[in-house]
Amino acid sequence: MSIISWRTVLMGVCSTLTMDVLSGIAYRLRLTAPLSPHLIGRWFASVARAQPYHADIARAAAVNHELAIALPVHYGIGVTLASVYLWGMSELGWPTGNPALALAFGLSTSVLPWLLMFPSMGYGWFGAHGPAGTRLFVSSLWSHAFFGVGIWLAVKIVSVA
Repeated sequence: MSIISWRTVLMGVCSTLTMDVLSGIAYRLRLTAPLSPHLIGRWFASVARAQPYHADIARAAAVNHELAIALPVHYGIGVTLASVYLWGMSELGWPTGNPALALAFGLSTSVLPWLLMFPSMGYGWFGAHGPAGTRLFVSSLWSHAFFGVGIWLAVKIVSVA
């Protein structure tokens, strides 16, 4: 890998895995109520077909292997965002291992679902009109905070490796 090192990829995977594990725990504790990963995979597939906008992604025709689509795209986004974090911290001369900066970065990535994904799926800005039983704003805020925690942990783990 010439542009992104294996350590950066490992950081992105670890950060995203942390996000997923902690989000799963938060869901089981009923602290969050996110979208089904199948709907996210359906939306990723529609984006790949150049049809990102929907009145309600849940009413769009299901596609084969929605979860198998969601997972690698989700982790690819995590690797990309970890790369942006590392690059930004380097450019600013800020420490990558600062937990407050990692958390702030993770929280800032919430703008992606709030201002891009949710509106495109038909759920409005910040997911304000999500499906019944979901709490998209708070769920995405928590999961992206967990991503920030994951970045901090990944910096610690990868710097030791």
